[in-house]
Amino acid sequence: MTAKQTRQAALGEKPRVLIVDDERSVLTSLVRLLRSDDYHLLTADSPAQAIDIMRSNEVAVVLSDQMMPGMTGVELLTLIRQRWPGVVAIMLTGCNDIRVAADVVNRRLIHYFVAKPWDNQRLRELVRKALDVWRNKSAGPDAHTARDLRQSAGEAAFSLARAVDARDRYTHSHSENVAAMAQIVGRRMGLGGDEIEALRIGGLLHDVGKIGIPDGVLLKAGSLTDAEFATIKTHPSIGVSILEPIEFPWDIAAIAGQHHENHDGTGYPAGLSGDEIAPGARIVHVVDAFEAMAADRVYRSARDPAWIENELLRCRGTQFDPKVVDAFMDELRTGRIDPRSWQRRR
Repeated sequence: MTAKQTRQAALGEKPRVLIVDDERSVLTSLVRLLRSDDYHLLTADSPAQAIDIMRSNEVAVVLSDQMMPGMTGVELLTLIRQRWPGVVAIMLTGCNDIRVAADVVNRRLIHYFVAKPWDNQRLRELVRKALDVWRNKSAGPDAHTARDLRQSAGEAAFSLARAVDARDRYTHSHSENVAAMAQIVGRRMGLGGDEIEALRIGGLLHDVGKIGIPDGVLLKAGSLTDAEFATIKTHPSIGVSILEPIEFPWDIAAIAGQHHENHDGTGYPAGLSGDEIAPGARIVHVVDAFEAMAADRVYRSARDPAWIENELLRCRGTQFDPKVVDAFMDELRTGRIDPRSWQRRR
């Protein structure tokens, strides 16, 4: 603990949690939700008021909205990180802007990220967890702090991935389905435990870059224009910008960045081919395409299972790695991958 934290504990003072949001109704709801005998709640309806409060109070945790007049949540947390580095930060936002997502993750300004609308139980748990992190902080950066920041950056990325799926009821749980199928195919191909875990994480995060694609393009019911499709094609690169700074023990950024590269070099964004494409990305490419065909989409109904099988075989060796397609078809025939289970989703 810092000297102030030690003195605060010695005096029996409760830690303070500061909530910052310019909407009075949101502040009222959060106070009602987070009221506890374990800590004091403070509120600020503007970043300027938050800074004034922190100048005269030892604050343990700051829960800040992003979109506020005069100063954004990112700007506020940047100031807090510089002036009060021991404070644990939670970002609360709808986060439809990739600049926000990339900033808070890449610069590690936050410990935890909560997308609106929030889950009440999870938010209460995160506040308690943030207080534990605050209590365990030492006077300066150490291995524990660095590890916590890496973990929180990863949690932020997963929150972004969930936010992507939640934007469209037709693609809800898409990333979870891709992750599950990728592991099945990986085991069929003889991959080891670490490689299977990389497929799970990569499958969950492969589309995280879509957080930067406008709803008007991502959720369009009709055909995309050339300009709109060019916008869609930026999501792998956006995903790399979000994931690359996070110190995963596997190259998850390669899966996100290459899962639309084709075996024959005709894919995007880099036109990689064959073994130039990361093995995990080759697997995710196939299962991602299958999931997209087997589930309802805003612009069409789910494809017939026989049609999907023929399409995978037709693209074997051009769009898809032949070995991955063969392994996938083996698992499809055993029933461990069942397109009917995806067709039942609505």
